[in-house]
Amino acid sequence: MTAPTTRLALRLRLVSTISAGAGLIAVQIVVGALFPAVGHTIGKLDIPKGVAQLLGGADYGTITGWFRSEIASIYGPLVIGAMAIVSASAITAGEEQDGILALVLAHPVPRSRLIAAKGAAVAVVVVAIAVTTWIGMLCGVAIGGGGIALGHVTAYALSLAFFGFAIGALALALGAGTGDRSLTGGVAAAVGILGWLIYGFAPLVSALGWLRYLSLFYYYAEHDPLTRGVGAVDLLVLAAFAAVMVVVAMVGMERRDLRG
Repeated sequence: MTAPTTRLALRLRLVSTISAGAGLIAVQIVVGALFPAVGHTIGKLDIPKGVAQLLGGADYGTITGWFRSEIASIYGPLVIGAMAIVSASAITAGEEQDGILALVLAHPVPRSRLIAAKGAAVAVVVVAIAVTTWIGMLCGVAIGGGGIALGHVTAYALSLAFFGFAIGALALALGAGTGDRSLTGGVAAAVGILGWLIYGFAPLVSALGWLRYLSLFYYYAEHDPLTRGVGAVDLLVLAAFAAVMVVVAMVGMERRDLRG
């Protein structure tokens, strides 16, 4: 029963996943094509430190800084986070509110296994977006004249995937625990956006600098995989958070009276 559940969830997300992936590839090709014309002219923007942090250093003078600011700091996490949140909320709280979940659970399948199957579907969506980001960045960098090593592009895609796993697992836990699609999407999105803002602005106030360690975005971006390669510790933190959230989702689904 769990394998068909995963396949069904993936079929329902197929069009949106392909559209998002194709859009990311197109954006990165355009970004790469623009770099030779405007990248060296813009250089590094002179803006407040917190804003520069949110823009990946706001260094537009190198192709690494260009893609970090345009893709790694904004488009990549935005698209993968949105896809993970929408997918996780739709296949948990969404199905409950639509009255589908009770029919699924009429089959002899434990709730924990159902959550694992649905979590696997979200993970596949996240991997698909990360892979298309990897393809798009390779194309964009090549069009822009090269300058980012294949290993660093791969490290970035890996970091993006783990960020997607973490935010998707959070949405899965919220959806399984509340059964409210709007609440799930809103809270998960708020966590992502607040994490992005905290990562940029908390270091500006010495007393609040520690807050950045509570941000998922910190573990996604701080190591700077486009420059430094794989950040194993950061990936482990994101993986651990995702694993804990999946367990929370299983417990929440097991203990709650479902509405449908």
